[in-house]
Amino acid sequence: MNDDYFLEYLLSQSAMRPEEMQLARQQAMVDALRSQSMKPLQGEQVGRVYVAPSIAQGIAQLATAYGARKGQEKFDVDFGKFNERQRQDIVNLRNRMAAQSARVPGAMPQGGKSPYDLNEDDFRYGPGGR
Repeated sequence: MNDDYFLEYLLSQSAMRPEEMQLARQQAMVDALRSQSMKPLQGEQVGRVYVAPSIAQGIAQLATAYGARKGQEKFDVDFGKFNERQRQDIVNLRNRMAAQSARVPGAMPQGGKSPYDLNEDDFRYGPGGR
């Protein structure tokens, strides 16, 4: 692999590092909300009297679960876009490397013609080309 292409790929990946860290923080927040919404409701002991959990606590827990679900949906979309950009970088690198290898002397280009085959331009401009 050409070192310039490899360096360019590494630089493009390191440029995505802050976004990758942001996605990790976003996923951690979603996980925290999800785990909080999964905890069972608990009543409290006030003196000698047990007070059952209120309906407001249940509604708050449902709202937390809903927020976790919406956060996960947003994360999935953002992570899909991030992965697509990474995939596109790899495809671009592979295409540039393939284009460079096609220009290497002695390599057979697409179409099966040798780079040493003569064409009309070789005769039109004489030795030395244009």
